[in-house]
Amino acid sequence: MVNHKNLSRVFVFGLIMVGIYSAWVGVIPEQVSLIPCLFHTITNIPCPGCGMTRACLSITQGNFMQAYMFNPFAFLLIALALSVALFPNKSKYVWESLSNKARNWILILVLVACLSTWVFKLL
Repeated sequence: MVNHKNLSRVFVFGLIMVGIYSAWVGVIPEQVSLIPCLFHTITNIPCPGCGMTRACLSITQGNFMQAYMFNPFAFLLIALALSVALFPNKSKYVWESLSNKARNWILILVLVACLSTWVFKLL
């Protein structure tokens, strides 16, 4: 059964395995292109998520500044995945203990930060 906990664990495990493989083989994050971005292909403008794969790969190699330059939200993605994978009950309790208004504000702030970062990178 696929749920948040299992999906997070698969993501974290996959990230660890890719990190080990990339260190062993010597993969350079700048040269990685797995799945072409449909938004970028159509508009020739990078989407807000562009660079996330390369950023996660850079984090696994310990190159945090490079990861930040690719996509700063990779840190948030990995932190959330780790918290749900390692502490699923606590993560769920913390999120559910927030009011609906607080949850909405958190989501709005993250969305605004993501879009602001994207616009800033485009300029």
